[in-house]
Amino acid sequence: MMLSCVIELWSEVPKDDLPVNIAQAAGQNLSEIIEKRGTDAASRDRVFIINREDDDTLREYTYEHLYLRSLEYGNMIRRVRGLQGKGSSERFHVAVYMQNRPEFLFILGGCAFTNSTVVGINNAQAGEQLAFDINNTDVDMLIADNGIRPGTGRTFAGTILEAGRRFGFAALAREYIYSEGDTEEEISTVGSLLERYKDTLRQFTPSELETGRPAVIIFTSGTTGSPKGIEVTWEKLVDVGITGTSILGYDENDVGYVCMPLNHSNSLYLNVMPALMNGARILLRRRFSSSNFVRDIRDSGATIWNTVGDPVHYVLNYLKGKPVEEFSGLPIRTVFSTGTNSSDRRAFSEMFGLEIFTEAYGSTEAGVVAAVDEGTPGYSVGKLIRDVRIIREGTDGREADYAEVDATGSIMNLDRAVGEVVVSQRSLGGSAFAGYYGLDRESYRRIISIGGEDFYRMGDLGAIVHSGGKKCLIFLGRTGDWVRFKGENWAPVDAERIIRRYQGVRNAGVIGLPQSRGKEDDPMFIVEPADFNEFDIDGFYEYCRENLPRFMLPRFVRLMGSLPMTETMKLKKSPLKHDFIYRSPEIDEDPEDIIYEIGESGARLFTTEDYQSEIERYTDPTNRDRLTAFTKRDDIFEE
Repeated sequence: MMLSCVIELWSEVPKDDLPVNIAQAAGQNLSEIIEKRGTDAASRDRVFIINREDDDTLREYTYEHLYLRSLEYGNMIRRVRGLQGKGSSERFHVAVYMQNRPEFLFILGGCAFTNSTVVGINNAQAGEQLAFDINNTDVDMLIADNGIRPGTGRTFAGTILEAGRRFGFAALAREYIYSEGDTEEEISTVGSLLERYKDTLRQFTPSELETGRPAVIIFTSGTTGSPKGIEVTWEKLVDVGITGTSILGYDENDVGYVCMPLNHSNSLYLNVMPALMNGARILLRRRFSSSNFVRDIRDSGATIWNTVGDPVHYVLNYLKGKPVEEFSGLPIRTVFSTGTNSSDRRAFSEMFGLEIFTEAYGSTEAGVVAAVDEGTPGYSVGKLIRDVRIIREGTDGREADYAEVDATGSIMNLDRAVGEVVVSQRSLGGSAFAGYYGLDRESYRRIISIGGEDFYRMGDLGAIVHSGGKKCLIFLGRTGDWVRFKGENWAPVDAERIIRRYQGVRNAGVIGLPQSRGKEDDPMFIVEPADFNEFDIDGFYEYCRENLPRFMLPRFVRLMGSLPMTETMKLKKSPLKHDFIYRSPEIDEDPEDIIYEIGESGARLFTTEDYQSEIERYTDPTNRDRLTAFTKRDDIFEE
């Protein structure tokens, strides 16, 4: 089925007209779907999870296994609820801090059977930020991976306990922190807890699921700088399963490859839920590996991969120059991505002979609102499949003009066509934004009323262009200071707070430079050293590696004699954005304005020659427009 037809099917066809398999699931809630798949003779013996084990073997879990394990976890969660004196009508938050493991899905099932909520803690977080996330979502119990957290030599469970020791947990007691397996830490394991309560399992009866209650809290970062927990309802989980099915033509014969984190919407929305809705299979890998991509696809028979932009590029680079025989004949038929540029989509499709490479634009809060089909221009992130508007900045909802685009894909009326991207809550249906946990004011700020109708503010700049008789969206960056890197959205203040603690730093700011390829940003740290002569760039970067998640690490570090400040001593970022990475021979000679580029071999000076080479990489007109809009300079690409 061509994607354009699929998009129309998703947007317009009633659930009653969906294929029988998905229509039956669409009329059920998640607990009913898990029970039906796990007890029905036609599906219970079907494989749901193919897990790449730590010893590199593959282990299969059937739908019956999912159902029975979900019952066990549900019984365990209810017993812990009882220990804390919380009844079934009260909110109960079960935090999960782990890489991609089958247990994550058993916990999700257990929460569905008890009206509890999974809190998907970002496993890249550590220290103060980790404690902050736990405290601000009122976690009642926490289950941690017993595996080693990459680059630390410490288990995930140990990382949790260290965060608690150093920064404290406001409500989460140590006795309610459990390790998924054996660990050197002195905490109980989930296995021991399941064993303790196994005699009560026969008396366990799942609660009636209230579909309007939160199923999952997924973290993002906001303009305030604090990570926000997005509340995703049980109804929305089913809705996104229908969405993914329709866009991808998902059916019971498909195998989804899941190597993006399960605590992110990308995997839950685009692969796990569609597979579960259709009785299909998924392959789980702890974390993405470009060197194992082909082997995973071949070993599992994977047909669908969900991803963000960078992994696609990594796979292309890894396989570049290798014999075609190493990756030919794979069963993969389609990729569903957010943030992959058109050249990488084309190269990947040709390399693997894909039926279609589906690029989509959306968010955890709103789901998918635009998707690329075969007629979408290369500068666009997709045809609109929801009611999306562009509103002019500084107005009360006045819409921008449609973009006028030249033959190269450049927008000719930037001053009139660019504005904030908003999407109608009504058009989102079951995927409508439900709010941020504990942040009523922030939730309220994300909604704008236009003509008496509520619209969700995507937090992005964009434009709409008419192309081939359809409306297509052009993405032009974030409206605020947000940075998007390695599939993560985060606020600079998160990194700035930690950077400023470094002994040699007097002041610091962070900006995200629009990349020359893709739709993400390169983090740039601007630092005012306490002493230029004593500042150790290598020591500073090592400090950043130890104290920041990987997705916050800088590509560029700029050292300045003094940072631009307002009269009230607030950092002025507009001059920093205007300067971006600009270099000239005169600036190269300035001892108090130095840029380092951070690579695999460490830090090296970034000079005028490097700047010119970097600017030449901006061959995509859309990315040129993004950089122009970001810097507010019209001289960057002058001949």
